[in-house]
Amino acid sequence: MRTPRRATARRRSSAAVLLAVIAVLVGHLTAASATPLPDPSGEASAPATSAVHYVALGDSRAAGLTTTSQAGGDGCGRTDAGYPELVARALGVASFTTVACGGAVAADVVDRGQSTSNGRRVPVQTAVLRPDTTLVTLSVGGNDIRWFGIVDHCMEATPGRDRDCRADPALPGLIAGRLATLSTRLDHVLAGVRAHAPSARLLVVGHGGYFGPRGCPGEAPFSDADAPVVAGFFRQLDGVYLAAAERAGAGFVDVGAAAVGHDSCAAPGQRWFTGVRPAEGVPSTHPTPAGSEGIAKAVVATLALSLT
Repeated sequence: MRTPRRATARRRSSAAVLLAVIAVLVGHLTAASATPLPDPSGEASAPATSAVHYVALGDSRAAGLTTTSQAGGDGCGRTDAGYPELVARALGVASFTTVACGGAVAADVVDRGQSTSNGRRVPVQTAVLRPDTTLVTLSVGGNDIRWFGIVDHCMEATPGRDRDCRADPALPGLIAGRLATLSTRLDHVLAGVRAHAPSARLLVVGHGGYFGPRGCPGEAPFSDADAPVVAGFFRQLDGVYLAAAERAGAGFVDVGAAAVGHDSCAAPGQRWFTGVRPAEGVPSTHPTPAGSEGIAKAVVATLALSLT
């Protein structure tokens, strides 16, 4: 299908605005991951007159969950530590809304409201999008395929034991089936987002980085021999996100590549994700504060590259 010229022109205009806003940040993006994101109050921040109107959609990866944050409010668990807040701060946006919600699936973004963990109900996420929205990030899909239930086939609670999931004949088919479902759902979500925000620059945030090339007791309890199976699953998963982003004319944020060396087996303060148990005040298998900062940097870097 050909893109209408008017919509294409709007996207080019939106891209020009975003490129001007982030130009002052590019020099900061090659710094070490421990370097804080630029603050709008500093001399290297984006202009206060920014015309960027940013909306964050998705699940708990974007919500910035803590172990207690879903107990109050609307039950979505959003905190100021989520990567969207850090992106908004770095870009000095004119407006920012996040409706990311713990437990969200694709349908909660575009089709229906969501019942949250504390019994509240929140509206469909795309309701906050407007024709003048210029930037949208999307982190969704992990709950749709119950991703941990897949890698759990490789987990072994007894230290030193080998689950040998690499020899499980049913696992490849399970992965293929769930990823096929995810592909279809992502296409649906991205089409719905585009319909509500036709001028926006869209970024699909990948799902890699949780686990590294080796297991470790307590955080990543799988054998080194099974580690390639876990890594292979995440490569396939991110391949689905990348392909869906390309079909929709969106950018893809490769969190897995950015997170190398910062998986759940890394030292506290260095790891971007918790493993199979809570740590640093964060639930299991979720971004840590360092992880949210790393993801935010990856988002801004991808945005810069996609507009040059």
